[in-house]
Amino acid sequence: MGGTLPLSYRGRRSVLERPPLPLSVNTVFPFRNQFCAMSSSQASWWPLTVAALTFITLVGCDVPTGNSSPSINTDTEISTPLVQEKTFTFLGGPNSEFDPLIDTTSSDFDSLFEVESSNNDISVVQEIDNFDIGNLNEALDNATGSLTFDQKTLDETFIDLKKEGFTFAGEKQIEDLNVDLQVSATADIPVRGSRVAFRKSRNNYVELGPTTIEVQNITSSPTAPGGVFDSLRFTYPDIRVEPYGEDNQLVVDFVENPCGSGPCGSNGEYERDISTLGDGFRIDLKGARIYPDKPNIDENGTVTFKIGGQVNPDLTVKDDDKISFGASTSFDNFEIREIDVGAAKPFTVAVTPNENGGDINVANDNEVRTAAFDGFGGITDRVDGLKLADVSLTFQVETANLASTDAQVYAAIQGTNETNQIYLRGTEDQNMSRGADRNVSSLPFSAAFTENGVSLQNESLIKLGVGLEEAALGETVRTPLLVDGDNSNVADFVNALPTEVRLAGQAEINTDGGGLQVRKPIALDANFSLNVPLRIKDRFVVRDTIDADLSDLNDLTDPEEDVNISTAELQVSYTNGLPLGADVKMVVFDAAGSVIETFNDGFDNENLRIQPAAKNGDGAAASSSSGTFVFTLGSTQQGLQALADGDQIRLAFNMDQAGSGGGSEAAARLRADDQLTLNRVRLEADASVQTGK
Repeated sequence: MGGTLPLSYRGRRSVLERPPLPLSVNTVFPFRNQFCAMSSSQASWWPLTVAALTFITLVGCDVPTGNSSPSINTDTEISTPLVQEKTFTFLGGPNSEFDPLIDTTSSDFDSLFEVESSNNDISVVQEIDNFDIGNLNEALDNATGSLTFDQKTLDETFIDLKKEGFTFAGEKQIEDLNVDLQVSATADIPVRGSRVAFRKSRNNYVELGPTTIEVQNITSSPTAPGGVFDSLRFTYPDIRVEPYGEDNQLVVDFVENPCGSGPCGSNGEYERDISTLGDGFRIDLKGARIYPDKPNIDENGTVTFKIGGQVNPDLTVKDDDKISFGASTSFDNFEIREIDVGAAKPFTVAVTPNENGGDINVANDNEVRTAAFDGFGGITDRVDGLKLADVSLTFQVETANLASTDAQVYAAIQGTNETNQIYLRGTEDQNMSRGADRNVSSLPFSAAFTENGVSLQNESLIKLGVGLEEAALGETVRTPLLVDGDNSNVADFVNALPTEVRLAGQAEINTDGGGLQVRKPIALDANFSLNVPLRIKDRFVVRDTIDADLSDLNDLTDPEEDVNISTAELQVSYTNGLPLGADVKMVVFDAAGSVIETFNDGFDNENLRIQPAAKNGDGAAASSSSGTFVFTLGSTQQGLQALADGDQIRLAFNMDQAGSGGGSEAAARLRADDQLTLNRVRLEADASVQTGK
């Protein structure tokens, strides 16, 4: 027979090298429907048989023509392990035994997660220490409004000799007349204001800052060289100095030999020289308290002012003289630093600055306080779509020097990240037994919250109520307020992973119009913290890149060879101890980091899935699942040629709770040591290679 004899070979090569082509094989002649085989035993056959076989061979066999080189078919199998078991823990660090899906020691996550040492339960932890709101000293001014103490002028005639029927010629000394030389008078200083009420039965008071009280415009008659009075006392029974007992009234005595300039009398009286009576006096009342008689908010009140003394017995008088005295008393630089009132109208105070006194612009950095959620920064570099279940924030409102009252803080709280923003919105509390409503139905003040001129709807705001009925002045009160899924959209807010939080707010204080205690400096601050078990609400994506040399695919991509590829795939076997399943995407990169090809880009191939571990009643993993999924790489030389340059593969796990077993409907709860193991990642290929055709 002339021409080429096609040879067929079937073998199995090792993983790391191609088997040599066989030089001596059983030669097979392909016929159309049968094979004619020659052997050395034919020499013993009788001639007729030989002739018949020769004829059949010449007639029935295809006799190739043309190229005289042999054509060889080789079945080739590639089986290369790329990863020989890799275990991931959900959380960990560089010193962890296994590679963590999320490295909690990295700058992105070092403050985000907290692990309970006893059971490895994970909590997501974030805290904003404070918003540095500062003082609310204007609250005192807003509470008292235009509370004022008027100037009071006293013009008193103590003795009218003519009225009393004295008739005598010339002059006499007053002591020679039958008159009482002890004189006194009382006057009421008006207290005006329409926002607060003081009840003397409750010892309600106003404590003064650097305020002075003065008596001036003093007149007395008749004019006499020795003076009209031997002594004179000015008493303010409604003004007390420390320690504020009933015996600590403000008293100023004009006497012959004063003890000093300060409160040096036996009961803390101030003393002045009687010879300087005409100069009056001026006394610093800082720290003193005034106890007005003003029982009704909308009515004016009074503070009592008394004068009493001894007329000089040597005073020379005529029968028509009048022993009289005149003076005015007033408060100068009047300033209140503390109040204790029986009732006060509700009032508002700016929690954050309000530049123009009008609407509050959340977009204006000068009208908000900002703080950072540091732990959420950069999280998207490793994790996409992380959403937590059972989310709650604990607000802690810190107040000082607000007591016997309440405060309702109305706020616009905006969370922002690089691309999005969201408002923390309050709702009516669905937990009826608790009644911690956070919704804002209306604002009790005229200012509106805006964002660059656009009014925010009340539905975008939140109300935080603080009860201070049992608080005392001088102490700092920290009130925790829970904001959860029953009274807010906190889950949406936190799951937006904001890196910055902006707060603008105003507060209404004393909403019930009852009693109130306020003292400067008035402090209000707020912080909030997130500390919840890591329970997964929906799905999120975790990525990991592993080295994977796919150059063995070059064995199937030689352009000089005719290759019939029956199988080319990447097989991944796993054991999953996470209470989450995952759809898997694979991206192949070359040595330069460029993407060669992406497989299951939309996570929509249901065969490329890791099944979740069964859960127990609280959502934690109870038992592991195991299985294998396969990425089909292609069936053409051209398709595999690019993949042969693969140097790394990135696996993206789109993790969710679908299909989780164990009969538990609880949200998946993750523990730090929950593990996902890739038992084997192997490159497998089968092909028939024909050479020399």
